Amino acid sequence: MAEPRRKSTRLPARLREERGFALAMAIFALVLLAAVVAGGYYSASQEFQIGRGMRSLTASFYAGEAGIREVLNDWDPDVYFALDPGDTLTLSRVTLEGGSSYDARVVRVGRAADSLKRYFYIEAVGRPRGPRLGERRQAMVVRSRYPKICCQTAVYVGGEDMDFTGGKQEILSGLNTNPTGGDGPWPDSVCAGISTLNTYGAIIDSDVFIDDTTRVLGDPTRYTVDSSLQENVFPPSIGDLSYPEIVAAADFTLAPPDTFSTLTVTGGDLIPQVVNGKCDRSHPWNWGEPTQPNHPCFKHFPIIHFNGNLILESGSAQGILVVEGWLELSNFTFYGIVLVRDDIIMRGPSNFFGTGWAMDDVRYAGAVPRYYLSRCAAERAVRLSSLTRPTPVWPRAWVELF
Repeated sequence: MAEPRRKSTRLPARLREERGFALAMAIFALVLLAAVVAGGYYSASQEFQIGRGMRSLTASFYAGEAGIREVLNDWDPDVYFALDPGDTLTLSRVTLEGGSSYDARVVRVGRAADSLKRYFYIEAVGRPRGPRLGERRQAMVVRSRYPKICCQTAVYVGGEDMDFTGGKQEILSGLNTNPTGGDGPWPDSVCAGISTLNTYGAIIDSDVFIDDTTRVLGDPTRYTVDSSLQENVFPPSIGDLSYPEIVAAADFTLAPPDTFSTLTVTGGDLIPQVVNGKCDRSHPWNWGEPTQPNHPCFKHFPIIHFNGNLILESGSAQGILVVEGWLELSNFTFYGIVLVRDDIIMRGPSNFFGTGWAMDDVRYAGAVPRYYLSRCAAERAVRLSSLTRPTPVWPRAWVELF
């Protein structure tokens, strides 16, 4: 019997030519997959870099913005008003909470003769936390007014009387007195460069009666007459400002508990608040600290508008005080400017340094109350108040440089 014919196991030639194709396809698939993974990784990496860059640039932007706002919030007229046009003050780097930081500089621009409107260029460069991943530079142009309120006289009197009813040591003086050295607690440097010219002790209505003119001091004369003054009415112009402008600039408007009543404020009520080493200017009963030159609130001169009668007793304060009723200083010392629609009353060993308006009477009672013209106190009250707070020059105040 014949043996069965065996089948051949050899592949056809065509198939033998495609041997290893599966391996090539597998490698190709792996390469393609790797390319997809690499592309995804690259895309994710780019997105991450873009996101990190945007985050850094955003942090830089707000750090620069914070820098400009901090310069405005911490504005010190004593420093910036001393700059001549073209002068630059570079501030030290400040690191914010979160690690971002900014550098800032202030440039005085304009003319040296520009005394009422002073212009400044503020520039801040914000930087993110960590390695430098981008910075943003911003700038703002601001204007700071420096109005003149002082000093044609120690006090304007719009009423009919100036009464000295105590001992013989009461004084109303238009002879300039700086609250420095033996006359007060301020160092001499505080008043450097401020005029020391004397003037009238009082500018009075023609009807005013002074019961003892020897207690009014002044140069060239003790007092002079201005018949335009009206009882209980402020003049249209108070220096470079009107009365409504000063009221509108008030930091706080306060009032007694009841209409037409009187509020007594003692030195213990007026607390110079300090938060994190800085004077808290947001507190309505923080009226500065005039007796301690190293105190954070020594340069704080608030504008207080008071609707009613006010007694200041046993203490000291500074600023610009606008009183719609009468004002009494009783064993109290005030530095700055007062505008009083009714009487100014000086009682006991009280002192006033500055200039003021009493649109009714001036009255003295008790031992040694003294009212001194002080150009230094009045000028500081204006310069360090919100009247000179810088404001952006609209409409092109702010710009992002890059």
